[in-house]
Parts: sequence; structure tokens; C-alpha cells
Amino acid sequence: MSGMTKATYVLRPGSPEDVAIDDAAVALYAEAGIIMDFGADHPLVVAEQNAWRTCAKNGGLVFAESETEGARVGFFALGDADDEAYLEQIAVLPTHMRRGIGRQLITAVIAMARRRGHTHLVLAIYDHVPWNRPYYEALGFAPILAERVGPTLRHDLATQRRYLPMPHHRIAMRKVL
Repeated sequence: MSGMTKATYVLRPGSPEDVAIDDAAVALYAEAGIIMDFGADHPLVVAEQNAWRTCAKNGGLVFAESETEGARVGFFALGDADDEAYLEQIAVLPTHMRRGIGRQLITAVIAMARRRGHTHLVLAIYDHVPWNRPYYEALGFAPILAERVGPTLRHDLATQRRYLPMPHHRIAMRKVL
């Protein structure tokens, strides 16, 4: 394998207008029978864009950029919910998955959450697709009992369950930092 160089990625701040990566990553859910085909004016898309704008204003919208290709290949949006760090979104282009980019992004999310003084990181996911819950559990996340979900995250979950397919599979998870 001489002559091969390992791809490296740098993390850079970005804006909500740069998140086409999410559209490509959402296509993976179709393989699990979850079709998310929403227009730009759909209430869920509008709420997501507003959340990502807030994350960007606070320095919590960060992209992984390939140093060799000069292209953005992943991102995360980190906000706050109920005095906890809230991973609003994380996505990696399907063509760049399984290269450690997601783990690099999660490591950066955790570091940012700690710098902001948070002791917990929460997120909302589909619990039945093979690349979600097992991945996050391996990273130390655990499902949150419904009665222990804070009001902001509860509201976000309710919105997701209202609009997303398979709403009964949406759960919240928490990691102690």
C-alpha cells in the first residue's frame, strides 16, 4: 500500500445554506423504508433551518471538509435544550461514510459541549435503523425515559413525531460527558 495517503478532514464553521449534505444523508433512510420528502416550506424543514441558524450564530454549525478534495463531506449542528447540549443534527455524505468522519464530528461535538459547560449531550433519533441506536449506544448514549425528557426536547420530539414517518420510532438519547 505504499503511495496511498490517508484522507484528512478539517472542521470549519458554516451556515445553514451549506447543509445539502443532510439531503444526501437522508436518502439512506429510504433504504430503511423511511421516506422524507419535504418541500422547503414544510413546517419541519422550516423549524430545522431555524434551529441550524441559531446553532450557526452560536458557533455550533460545523462542517468536516476534506483537505484533499476541498469539499464539505459532513457536518453537525449543536444547540441547547433544557440546559443540556443538544445535537440537532449530524450527517456525513454517503460516499464518505465509514472513514471516521462521523466519529471525528462526534468527538468535536463532545469537546464543544464540554467547553460550553454542559455535562450532558442529548439527541433524537430513529431507534430501529441499524446505523442509529447501536452506534450511539456504543458511544455511551442511552435512551431517555419519556418522563425524564425536558420540555424543549419533548417539544422537538413531538414536532418530529407529528411530521416524520414512523413517529413511534423517534426517541431521545443522552450521554453523560
